[in-house]
Amino acid sequence: MRTKLLAVWFGVMAPLSAQAATVAIIDSGFDYEHEALQGKVWTKPDSTPEEGKDKEKDKGGGRKIGGLHGWNFADNNDEIIDYSQQSNYVPDIEKFLDLQFAASAGKATEGEKIWLQERLKDRDFLSKFLAFSSYAHGTHVAGIVAQDNPQVKLLAIKVISTKSRVRKLEERVHAAFAAGNDIDFIREFILKLGLAAIAYNQAQSLDRVADYLATTGVHVANGWTSIDMAQARGLVTPLLMVAAEAKPTPEMIEEHAEFFVRRVVAEETKILNKHPNILFVFAAGDDRSDNDQLPSAPEVVQLDHVLTVGATAGNVALAKFSNFGASHVDLFAPGVAIRSAVPRHDMYLPYSGTSLSAAQVSRLAALLKDKNPQLQAKDLRQILLGTIDRKDFLKGRAYTEGVINDERALLAAEQSLTKDLRHAIAAAKATVVDRAPTSESFDVLEANAWTAPF
Repeated sequence: MRTKLLAVWFGVMAPLSAQAATVAIIDSGFDYEHEALQGKVWTKPDSTPEEGKDKEKDKGGGRKIGGLHGWNFADNNDEIIDYSQQSNYVPDIEKFLDLQFAASAGKATEGEKIWLQERLKDRDFLSKFLAFSSYAHGTHVAGIVAQDNPQVKLLAIKVISTKSRVRKLEERVHAAFAAGNDIDFIREFILKLGLAAIAYNQAQSLDRVADYLATTGVHVANGWTSIDMAQARGLVTPLLMVAAEAKPTPEMIEEHAEFFVRRVVAEETKILNKHPNILFVFAAGDDRSDNDQLPSAPEVVQLDHVLTVGATAGNVALAKFSNFGASHVDLFAPGVAIRSAVPRHDMYLPYSGTSLSAAQVSRLAALLKDKNPQLQAKDLRQILLGTIDRKDFLKGRAYTEGVINDERALLAAEQSLTKDLRHAIAAAKATVVDRAPTSESFDVLEANAWTAPF
C-alpha cells in the first residue's frame, strides 16, 4: 500500500521490464543537460512532452522539471539541480585541481606548490571552491557512471538534512536543565533518547528515498549522505556542553557519538533490508580511518545487496585519504584525480575521493546488469567481489583485499547466461589476467596531502 501511495504522490507508475540498467545518483543532483549525460538520463515513463519544457524560472535560473528526471528530497520539490550555484566557479579551481594531482604524483614545481599553498590560505577562494565542489559532486559522479556505458539510465536524487532535528534536541536539553534535572538524567533519558530519535529520522529519510527508487525500477543506487564518527562528535559535543554546562570529556563525546552512529546503522540496516532487489553502493569515507573500529552509516551496513568501496590511486596504491576495513569495506576502485563532468559549459574536472570509487563500481554493476538482465542485486555483488585483482597493498584493508577488474567481471556476467554464477566467476578468473599497473606514477602515500578528498 505504501509503495502505491508513493507512486501516486510522485506521479510514477510501476515500471515494466527494463531494457537498460537504471542507476540512482543519490547526491547533490546533476546537470541533466551536460553533453556527457545526453541520452542517459532517466525519464518518468508516463511523462508528456509538456513536462520537458520550462515551467518557470526561479531567480537563480534553476529549471523546474516536474519530477521528469528524479526528485529533490532535500527541498521536497522537483528541482534536481540548482544552477544558481554555478556562480561559485572561478577558473583557478581547475588549475588548483590539476596541480593537486601533479603534486600527488611528484610532478609539481616548487613554484606550483607555493601557488597551491597560497590558494589554501585564500578564504574567498576556498569558500568558492568548497561551494562549487559540493554543487558539482552529483554531476561528477553521474559522469563516471555514464562513461562508456551507452545503455545506462541515470535517476537524479537530492537528499535531506537533519539539522532542524538537532536544534529541537538542543532545546529539549535546555528545558530539562532548566527544570532542575541532574546531568546523568539528561544524558541518559533526554540526550540518548533524542539521539536515537534523530537516528530514526535519518533512517526514515533513507526509507523515503528507497521506496521511491523501488517504484522507479532502479537496479543500482549510488551513494548516500553518511554519518561518521567525526560528524557525530560535532553533533553531540555542543549538546553535551549544554547538558554538563562545561566542556565534556573526550570519553563522554566518544561514547555518545558511537551510540548515535550505531543507532543510525541499526535503523538503516532495517530500511535497506526491505529492498533486496536494489544494489546499494556506498563510499567507504575519506577520513583515513578504519571502518571496523570507527563505524559510519550506512557504509558499515552488511547485507548481501550492499557494497562499500574504498579508493586507490589507479591500481597501484591505497589512496591516503581513503577509509578501509577488513570486515566493513568490501573492495576498492580508483579514486584519485578522476576527470569527469561538472555542471554547465560541458566542463570536466579532476576530483578525488571514495565517492568517485563507488561511482566506478556502480558503473560496472550497471554494465553487468545489461550483460545479463536476470542478475539480481546479490548476484551483481557476488560477481564484483569474486572478480577483483587481489593486491598486497590492500591486505587487511578490505574483505576482498582487491581492486575491481572490469573485463573479468563483464566476462563473468556473460558466462552467467549459460552457467551457474559460481562457475561463471571461476571461468572468468581462469580467462582474464590481473590488470597491469596503471602508467601514471602515483606517490600517493607520501604526497596525498595535496589531494583533498571530494
